[in-house]
Amino acid sequence: MKITLPNLDFPVMKAPNLTPKTFDKYEEINRLIIVGNGFDLAHGLKSSFKDFIYDYSLKIIKRVVLGLKYDDILVSITANAQFSDAETFLGKLSPEEAFITFMNLSNHPHINKPIWKSKFFKSIISDLQNKKWVDIEVGYFDQLKDKNLLNNEQEVKVLNEEFAYIKTCFISYLKEEVNKIIFTTNPDLLAQFLQPIKIPEARPNTIEKEMLPLKTCILNFNYTSIASLYGQGLNSSAYNYIPIHGQLQIDETSSQEPVFGFGDEMDEDYIKFELLRNDDVFQHIKSFKYLQYNHYRNLIEFIESNPFQVQIFGHSCGLSDRTLLNTIFEHENCISIKPFYYENDGSNDYEQKSYSIARHFKSKSELRVKVVNKEYCEAMVQPIAIQSK
Repeated sequence: MKITLPNLDFPVMKAPNLTPKTFDKYEEINRLIIVGNGFDLAHGLKSSFKDFIYDYSLKIIKRVVLGLKYDDILVSITANAQFSDAETFLGKLSPEEAFITFMNLSNHPHINKPIWKSKFFKSIISDLQNKKWVDIEVGYFDQLKDKNLLNNEQEVKVLNEEFAYIKTCFISYLKEEVNKIIFTTNPDLLAQFLQPIKIPEARPNTIEKEMLPLKTCILNFNYTSIASLYGQGLNSSAYNYIPIHGQLQIDETSSQEPVFGFGDEMDEDYIKFELLRNDDVFQHIKSFKYLQYNHYRNLIEFIESNPFQVQIFGHSCGLSDRTLLNTIFEHENCISIKPFYYENDGSNDYEQKSYSIARHFKSKSELRVKVVNKEYCEAMVQPIAIQSK
């Protein structure tokens, strides 16, 4: 008896196309270098909000002493007598002393009590010693979301005008300060930009050997171009520079004016803005400024192109940049966040910086595997600025 066997020729099964990064160690890593105001300060630029207010105070005192009156949209001050020793007094007055004098003008026998036109401005300088520029942006947002102000369209406009005026004054001040210094690259700081990515710095099971970045991008949060000088020491064919917050020197076609404001759309109060029929509340929200130029899109293209390590130089990681930093830190391609901390007299701010970084993570488990442990981090090199003649 013959039995016919069924056809045993099975179709050839192809192996599925698996995404290499899902199962294998990464073979190519990029680097995103985040640069903040501490970077400019380290190069000798007096770019802090405190420095700006000291200079603003000095200009006020000079105007009052020499011309008997100062008046702008923030404050008005008048004197009721001439000062016979004005030139001698001003010649010895430092910006910091000018600020102290300014804050105590109400006690001067020949100067009328200052008229504070801006409650916002008065509030942000009341505790100046503990403030940074990022805190001023947070202060603006705190004022803006106050329910009494938020429901008053006229008060929103006034607050925006005051904030815009401070921005204009600050930019003018920075332009003056930049022209006082000749900036050069520091080889030791450049060496930190060029460090290899080590296994203990990366998320577990992502790299199996020490690696140099394939491409590097400097994401500059400052308004100056000091950070771009360091790009000359990087591989020019694999280097990007993104001035995400605009530039001091601009032209209308190719560069963006400085971006001031607040950027925390994760804040639970932000949704209230979108429910209002008042577009003025968005005037100083950073996300809308990012839409005007390609800088943000270029950043997204970079972080989506390859796995990457983040290096942080001089950025406080404050809440005014929370939405943008969250996009970077929690991106699936981000495998390492290495902060270069500030060190002074044997102490450092690594722990404080880790607190700030943590505020940008929704997933704390992601935080713990991405942020580089302090034992593998180091202090940022502090260059010495060369004063111009």
